[in-house]
Amino acid sequence: MTETCIRPAPGELQALAAAMRPDWDRDQLAQAILAARNAGWTFEQVFRYVGRLLLREDAAPAELRHAAANPLRPEPAKTPAWHDRAAEARERLLHRNDDPDAA
Repeated sequence: MTETCIRPAPGELQALAAAMRPDWDRDQLAQAILAARNAGWTFEQVFRYVGRLLLREDAAPAELRHAAANPLRPEPAKTPAWHDRAAEARERLLHRNDDPDAA
Protein backbone atom coordinates (compact mmCIF):
# COMPACT_ATOMS: atom_id res chain seq x y z
CA MET A 1 0.00 0.00 0.00
CA THR A 2 1.39 3.39 -0.91
CA GLU A 3 1.25 6.37 1.39
CA THR A 4 -0.87 9.24 0.18
CA CYS A 5 0.63 12.68 -0.26
CA ILE A 6 -2.69 14.35 0.55
CA ARG A 7 -2.47 16.10 3.90
CA PRO A 8 -5.04 17.99 5.98
CA ALA A 9 -4.56 21.74 5.62
CA PRO A 10 -7.09 23.53 7.81
CA GLY A 11 -5.06 26.76 7.80
CA GLU A 12 -5.01 26.84 4.02
CA LEU A 13 -8.72 26.04 3.91
CA GLN A 14 -9.35 29.02 6.19
CA ALA A 15 -7.16 31.21 3.96
CA LEU A 16 -9.12 30.10 0.89
CA ALA A 17 -12.37 30.89 2.66
CA ALA A 18 -11.06 34.32 3.66
CA ALA A 19 -10.12 35.05 0.05
CA MET A 20 -13.41 33.81 -1.38
CA ARG A 21 -15.71 35.06 1.39
CA PRO A 22 -14.36 38.24 3.00
CA ASP A 23 -17.77 38.68 4.65
CA TRP A 24 -17.18 35.60 6.84
CA ASP A 25 -15.69 35.89 10.30
CA ARG A 26 -12.41 33.93 10.27
CA ASP A 27 -12.69 33.02 13.94
CA GLN A 28 -16.17 31.59 13.43
CA LEU A 29 -14.89 29.40 10.59
CA ALA A 30 -11.90 28.24 12.64
CA GLN A 31 -14.20 27.35 15.54
CA ALA A 32 -16.61 25.53 13.20
CA ILE A 33 -13.78 23.50 11.65
CA LEU A 34 -12.51 22.61 15.12
CA ALA A 35 -16.03 21.61 16.22
CA ALA A 36 -16.42 19.34 13.18
CA ARG A 37 -13.03 17.72 13.80
CA ASN A 38 -13.91 17.21 17.47
CA ALA A 39 -17.19 15.61 16.38
CA GLY A 40 -15.18 13.00 14.48
CA TRP A 41 -15.33 14.43 10.98
CA THR A 42 -12.38 13.68 8.72
CA PHE A 43 -10.59 16.55 7.05
CA GLU A 44 -12.07 15.37 3.74
CA GLN A 45 -15.59 15.72 5.14
CA VAL A 46 -14.80 19.19 6.49
CA PHE A 47 -13.20 20.22 3.20
CA ARG A 48 -16.19 19.08 1.15
CA TYR A 49 -18.70 20.77 3.45
CA VAL A 50 -16.79 24.06 3.56
CA GLY A 51 -16.40 23.92 -0.23
CA ARG A 52 -20.16 23.67 -0.63
CA LEU A 53 -20.68 26.54 1.81
CA LEU A 54 -18.17 28.74 -0.01
CA LEU A 55 -20.19 28.44 -3.20
CA ARG A 56 -23.54 29.33 -1.63
CA GLU A 57 -24.28 33.05 -1.41
CA ASP A 58 -26.46 32.69 1.71
CA ALA A 59 -24.14 30.31 3.62
CA ALA A 60 -22.32 31.01 6.86
CA PRO A 61 -19.63 29.17 8.85
CA ALA A 62 -22.16 28.48 11.60
CA GLU A 63 -23.77 25.92 9.28
CA LEU A 64 -20.69 23.70 9.58
CA ARG A 65 -20.84 23.87 13.36
CA HIS A 66 -24.57 23.05 13.24
CA ALA A 67 -23.99 20.09 10.90
CA ALA A 68 -21.23 18.74 13.13
CA ALA A 69 -23.45 19.00 16.20
CA ASN A 70 -26.40 17.32 14.44
CA PRO A 71 -24.91 14.68 12.11
CA LEU A 72 -28.18 12.81 11.54
CA ARG A 73 -30.32 15.86 10.86
CA PRO A 74 -30.63 16.56 7.12
CA GLU A 75 -29.83 20.02 5.85
CA PRO A 76 -32.95 22.20 5.69
CA ALA A 77 -32.43 22.93 1.99
CA LYS A 78 -32.54 19.22 1.15
CA THR A 79 -35.52 18.23 3.28
CA PRO A 80 -38.46 19.43 1.15
CA ALA A 81 -37.30 17.82 -2.11
CA TRP A 82 -36.72 14.30 -0.82
CA HIS A 83 -39.68 14.51 1.54
CA ASP A 84 -42.07 15.32 -1.32
CA ARG A 85 -40.70 12.52 -3.50
CA ALA A 86 -40.87 10.03 -0.64
CA ALA A 87 -44.47 10.99 0.13
CA GLU A 88 -45.42 10.62 -3.53
CA ALA A 89 -43.75 7.20 -3.78
CA ARG A 90 -45.44 6.07 -0.58
CA GLU A 91 -48.87 7.10 -1.93
CA ARG A 92 -48.26 5.29 -5.21
CA LEU A 93 -47.26 2.11 -3.39
CA LEU A 94 -50.22 2.27 -1.05
CA HIS A 95 -52.74 2.72 -3.86
CA ARG A 96 -51.17 0.82 -6.76
CA ASN A 97 -53.81 -1.97 -6.72
CA ASP A 98 -56.85 0.15 -5.80
CA ASP A 99 -58.28 0.50 -9.31
CA PRO A 100 -57.41 -2.37 -11.68
CA ASP A 101 -59.03 -0.56 -14.65
CA ALA A 102 -56.81 2.52 -14.29
CA ALA A 103 -54.00 2.72 -16.80
